Amino acid sequence: MTYHLKVLLTRCRNLSESLEGEVQTNQRAELTAVQRALEIVPKDRNILIITDSNYSINCSTVWYKSWMKNQWKTSQGGPVINKDLVVAIRALIDQRDAQGSNTSFEWIKGHSNDPSNEAADRLAVAGARAHRT
Repeated sequence: MTYHLKVLLTRCRNLSESLEGEVQTNQRAELTAVQRALEIVPKDRNILIITDSNYSINCSTVWYKSWMKNQWKTSQGGPVINKDLVVAIRALIDQRDAQGSNTSFEWIKGHSNDPSNEAADRLAVAGARAHRT
């Protein structure tokens, strides 16, 4: 199965691209979409990332603190899955913080007829279908 990122950037551009790497999961796609949004929007601008992924929000804003304190081990002692993406996301957020730019996240319920969320889903589905041909 190939996952595609879904990033809908207001006032910039929409994009759909293949998820790189051998390990492809929905969680990696969601985190990679957050990373790409942070890479695309200029670092001196505030950004609001609206996502239906509580996992991505929590990794990027809450859980990473404990993981860092525990040398990137989970509470059960295992390695943090997707550490590479969380570290990259945190580095981008920290760069924005250093420039005085605000990075915010907002959760939205998936498949709830929100136009932006539905557009992002269409991008991901179209990208996945295009990759199969």
